[in-house]
Amino acid sequence: MKKTRWNKSVSLLLAVAVLAMLPGCSSGGKNGQSTTAAQNETTVAGSEESSGETQNAEEIVNHAKREGLPITDEEITLIVGVNSPTSSYQLPWEDTNWIKMLQEASGVKLEFRYYESNDSIALMYTSRDYPDIAIGIGSDKQIQEAALGGDIVPLNDLMAEWSPNWSSYFAENDLARRLVTFEDGNIYSLPQIAEIPYDLNLRDMWLINKVWLDELGLEIPKTTDEYYNVLKAFKENAGKGSIPEDVIPLYTRNIFQTAGGALDIFGTFGVRTQGNGTVTLSDEGKIEYNYATDDMIEPLLYLRRLYEEELIPYDCLTCSQDDYMMMTRSGKVGSFFSYANPDVDTYIAMAPVDSGNGKQPLTRGQVNWLSRNKFTIFSTCQYPEVAMRLADLIADPVWTIQCRYGTTESGWVTRNEDDTFYIANPGTDYWDTPDVRCLFLLTESVFNRITLAEDHSHAERLSMWENVYKDYVIPMENRYQSILMTEDQTLRSSELSKDLNDCRNTTFANWMLNGGIEEGWDDYVKQMQNLGLEEYLSILQEAYDSFNSK
Repeated sequence: MKKTRWNKSVSLLLAVAVLAMLPGCSSGGKNGQSTTAAQNETTVAGSEESSGETQNAEEIVNHAKREGLPITDEEITLIVGVNSPTSSYQLPWEDTNWIKMLQEASGVKLEFRYYESNDSIALMYTSRDYPDIAIGIGSDKQIQEAALGGDIVPLNDLMAEWSPNWSSYFAENDLARRLVTFEDGNIYSLPQIAEIPYDLNLRDMWLINKVWLDELGLEIPKTTDEYYNVLKAFKENAGKGSIPEDVIPLYTRNIFQTAGGALDIFGTFGVRTQGNGTVTLSDEGKIEYNYATDDMIEPLLYLRRLYEEELIPYDCLTCSQDDYMMMTRSGKVGSFFSYANPDVDTYIAMAPVDSGNGKQPLTRGQVNWLSRNKFTIFSTCQYPEVAMRLADLIADPVWTIQCRYGTTESGWVTRNEDDTFYIANPGTDYWDTPDVRCLFLLTESVFNRITLAEDHSHAERLSMWENVYKDYVIPMENRYQSILMTEDQTLRSSELSKDLNDCRNTTFANWMLNGGIEEGWDDYVKQMQNLGLEEYLSILQEAYDSFNSK
């Protein structure tokens, strides 16, 4: 038995020797300084029974504790790269209650390094001036290139040793594992998992002002003609009853914005608009680019009519997220598309209207149950074990639920003794977590531990999904999964996608302003082909076929 314990000690010392060669961040010791001996020590505290067997009460490797809280034996500082807040309702990370609670519980101090744009993120990767970890920073291509250059720590072994939550999830969910595994077999970044039925199957609700409908004696529209007539009635009755003089019949956020865009107008004519609608799968498993097919002409003409008659203001083509949030909560808007209903007493969700063209109206399902690149450990981090344990802690159901729905300190989230949660209506001031900006592991079984108050906006989404939208969602087999591709495929498809999207956005916006859709359609399709549409689809198809064969 002594020989066994001696071999284990040698193995641990060898591991320490390897870790000692890694550069890294600073420990939170005295005066913020750290010593090599303190940083790289590995201790095993235990007790020996009379038989000579060693019972490990606690094992610490590079300051990471295998179990329990805090997750470190002393305060460790990790520098975390994150995106700057993109709107006024997003608090800086360090100001959220959830982050404050996470730091206190884990014993890890988090210093946030903000990146304001894609350019600043690109500079980080090209300069190799990395934080210790990144949450939501980096594209597939950037992470792939950095990983090939040795700048990112592979997570496979770290997960197996330090993250039972993530290890178990990937062992049980092969699709998720394949979606985050690179060609070399390594996982370089953890995803955000959100197996939430009303998110997976519904992007935006189609809201309409029920108060104005009642005042005008109108029903909720069921066809595109009825919807047009309702919008026109809102405009013609400006200044009457509760309809303001400066009424806006329909407000959208640009055309192709995933949140609040006009994509559901296309869907109501039978065009598949999963997520941002660019590509979907045919029933035969072939990649289709939706915005260069003749099926788009009819919904574009309809949308142009709404612009031309000023039922949609032209500033919708350029409005920001803050503009959209402010306007759709101003009381001036008759109809809009939104993740949440900001005023259930005024607005009601309506089903996709029937265009009369014989095609099933569709609403937008998503594939955002898995969002990649939400947690990356860079090779500059001296405490990868601590970072991995932090990711495991966040994946715990209690921390995941609070990250997504609000903390127990917020006043509207109640944690029950059996670790189920009751979520009350938070009102408008509920951004006390990083929410969807962060890593979490919200599986269907974890979601089922949540009870939403009847007046909670998410409860309405769940109800609307079950009672209004369920029969209109694109089937899962037609939704294109965002797969990892080879470096060459990623590079080339990104180049082609940018050119194609720029052409599409410019052309469609011009058509909304000036018309000419039918006359210019063939030239538009030809231009898209000249920009490499067929090559783009071929790359995606090749990658998807390879993915499905694994």
